[in-house]
Amino acid sequence: MLKPIGLTEGHYECRSLDETLPIFTDLLALEVVERKDDGAVLKHPNTAWHLVVHEGGPNAANKPHTNHYGFRVSSSREIPKAYEYLTDHKDQYKIKSVTKPHEAHFAYSIYFKEPGGNDLEIEYYNPAAVKQGRKIAAPHWTDPLPEEKFPGKGYVPQAMTHGTLNCDDKEVNDRFVKEVLGLEIIGGGRTSTYISHPSTPWYIVVLPTTRREYLTAANRKAIGINELWDLEENGRTHFIFSDISKNWWEVTS
Repeated sequence: MLKPIGLTEGHYECRSLDETLPIFTDLLALEVVERKDDGAVLKHPNTAWHLVVHEGGPNAANKPHTNHYGFRVSSSREIPKAYEYLTDHKDQYKIKSVTKPHEAHFAYSIYFKEPGGNDLEIEYYNPAAVKQGRKIAAPHWTDPLPEEKFPGKGYVPQAMTHGTLNCDDKEVNDRFVKEVLGLEIIGGGRTSTYISHPSTPWYIVVLPTTRREYLTAANRKAIGINELWDLEENGRTHFIFSDISKNWWEVTS
């Protein structure tokens, strides 16, 4: 079993960095830590982990809705404001669509489709859910990001809170998460599993589905199922593998 010390970053493929990076910086309060010709590393001021964005070119595939990242605000009143702002600025940011605010399982959120082929979520989580045993509902920040750091929009994304994956068999995947990846299952039910590492509040939602759209490793050609790549050393030691559910992970020093 792996003994990870944390979940440290997520990966994300878009079509054009010039189109997608403003989505993150202007609409979700992330900052660009590093940018290269074919990729960039982003970070939210209140979030310890990074988002690594890869430019896949104009033919990069649309990603399933169930493979998205989520960002949280601190007040339910901000969700309608976010909907209004994104709707008013759809043309400016080439946003494909914005869903109306809706509630589900203590969450109040909107989703929108960015031009790079991905869905993104802005959510509010009712803190009352913590009393129901939902650890994920607790704030993911210590010091709230003040409005002057993200002015003029009516909402302030306080943290990047989660990503989502699919699996084929929930029971088998849950065992793999615990017994091979060494991560914790912190919630979920019949239709979902919430996994995390105890050192950070970031979590991953795994949703079983019978109609999978399998993803490839970001910015790489598609290769075999349950693949193990060579160990690499380029300033850090790391390797990439495809797990039992054909999702991609990186183990790094």
